[in-house]
Amino acid sequence: MKRILFVAALAAISSVAKAQSVPVTLSEWKVEIAHDTVKAGAVTFKVKNAGTMTHGFYVMGPGVAKGSHEMPAGESTALMVTLKPGSYDVYCPMSDLTHKMAGMSHKIVVIAGDAPATKKPTS
Repeated sequence: MKRILFVAALAAISSVAKAQSVPVTLSEWKVEIAHDTVKAGAVTFKVKNAGTMTHGFYVMGPGVAKGSHEMPAGESTALMVTLKPGSYDVYCPMSDLTHKMAGMSHKIVVIAGDAPATKKPTS
């Protein structure tokens, strides 16, 4: 029994270590994300509130509806989710979704784990 628990713990640590890291910056009224596409699997969104008011971060898509805590201006947090291939909305859920309606939303596409993730083009 102890051996099974040890193996399960190692697997959990391994999956956390292999999570993709995706930087996200929130500000009035936008969500800036480093990648338009990410690979399926464990993803850690590294979220920074660079705005002047409280914001949050939420991921909604196939089998996922998960968000961060409310972040005061200047605060950062990490949100880890496991994503399947498909299209996802990421947005600020604050103030009855008025932040989302004001432009704080972005779409990302999750691709199969063996395809390369692409960075958002710089302008």
